Amino acid sequence: MFQRAIDAQNVVVAQAVARELGRITLGEALELCALVARKDPRRRSRYAVRWLQRFLDEVPASVEEVALVASALASLGGAGHDAALAALTAAVPRTRDRVRGEGGTSDEGWRR
Repeated sequence: MFQRAIDAQNVVVAQAVARELGRITLGEALELCALVARKDPRRRSRYAVRWLQRFLDEVPASVEEVALVASALASLGGAGHDAALAALTAAVPRTRDRVRGEGGTSDEGWRR
């Protein structure tokens, strides 16, 4: 249901489903953040800061990687939205890797 709301670009339903689920993945939170950036720019910064805090809590990253992530978050909702979202998506560890214990970081996405 969450993914359907994201695909339909329905912020209200996506937020409601996320609240109902209680905890969404970092990748899903990024999708919600990107959707809010496009559809509700007044709340973009609040969502971006919350997502960045969660990223810092969940992903071991260098200061350079964090700077890149912060810069990409600042670009969401603007002319560089798609490129910023692609960079952020590459920064999010894949859930499959975390579950199987294969590192869980996205070093390959950062260092290509």
